[in-house]
Amino acid sequence: MTMEQDGKDRARLLRHLAGAGSYGIVSPLGCGRISLYREVKGTSLGAGYVSAELVAHLVGEGLIVWSGKGQGARLALAPATGPAATAPERTPLAAAPPVPSMDERESPLLWLHRRPGKDGRPQISDAEFAAGERFRADITLAQMLPRTTMNWDAALTPEERGTGPRDFAGASDAALAARQRVRLACERLGPELSGLAIDVCGFLKKLDLVERERRWPARSAKVVLRVALGALVAHYGLERPARPSGVRAWRGEGARPAQFPARSA
Repeated sequence: MTMEQDGKDRARLLRHLAGAGSYGIVSPLGCGRISLYREVKGTSLGAGYVSAELVAHLVGEGLIVWSGKGQGARLALAPATGPAATAPERTPLAAAPPVPSMDERESPLLWLHRRPGKDGRPQISDAEFAAGERFRADITLAQMLPRTTMNWDAALTPEERGTGPRDFAGASDAALAARQRVRLACERLGPELSGLAIDVCGFLKKLDLVERERRWPARSAKVVLRVALGALVAHYGLERPARPSGVRAWRGEGARPAQFPARSA
C-alpha cells in the first residue's frame, strides 16, 4: 500500500466513523480486513472495508477504539478529550470546498414531480405522485423487496433474527394486508404496467435503466409510467369529483319539492 493510498484510507475511515450509525467490525468472511457498515432505518448497509493494519495504527494513536469483545466488537471513534483531539480532522474539512446537498436516494417519482416539463408544470401531477408513493409504501410494508446487502447483525446475533420477507406465517397483520393491497393494485394494472410500477416505485429504477432493460425507445418509459400512475389514481380513488357544498335553496316548513310544474288553466 502506498503512502497516498494509506492517507486516503485513513481519511475515509475517520469520515465514515464520524457519521451517525456508522461502525466497523472484523469481516465475517475471515479475510483479515475490517468491514464498514452504516445503519439506515434499522438496516445495515455495507460501506466498504479497510485493512486491519491501518485500524491497529489508528487505535494506537488513540483516534478510534473497539467497543465490546469477541465477534460483537465494534469499531468507533474515540471520545474526544479536548480541542486538540478533533483539531487534525477539522483542518481538512474546513479547507474543502462546499458541496451542494443532494439526496442520492431520491426516487424517480419525486424527480418527475419536482422537475417541470416544457409547459412549466410538473411532469407528473400531485395525484399521480401520491398514487405512486402509496403503491411504494404498500410494497415496503408488505416486505416484498429483497435485501440489497447481507444483514451481518442478524448473522452475529441469531437469537434476535426476525422473520424473513417470504415467511408468510411469521408476517404481521399489517404486512399481510399490504400484500393484499399490492395484489389488488397489480390486478388493476395488468402484467405489463404492474411490472413497470414495481420497478420504478418499488425498486426505484431510473427511467433510462427501465428503457435499456426492456429495450424500449428513448423517453417512452415516462409515457407508459404516466399510464400506470393514472390507473393507480383511479384504483385508489384519488381524483373523485368534488361534491357541491353549501345551501342551494331555502324552503318553508313542511314544504315539498314540486315534481311537475303547475299547469295554467
